[in-house]
Amino acid sequence: MVWRYRTLVIDQQLDYDKFYLNSLITHSTAIEGSTITELENQIMFDNGVALKGKKMTLKYSENS
Repeated sequence: MVWRYRTLVIDQQLDYDKFYLNSLITHSTAIEGSTITELENQIMFDNGVALKGKKMTLKYSENS
């Protein structure tokens, strides 16, 4: 099984650090009420653009 995994080079097909970061950000912001999906977040981060109808703003609370 390990041999098959290594021959398919699956570990080189995904950027696991980037995948983990996108997932973490998506779930963290969802807790705060964001409606942006994980795929939308990935597109925004990869291309550095906001999606139509969504604003990319940084909000600070007064207690920060």
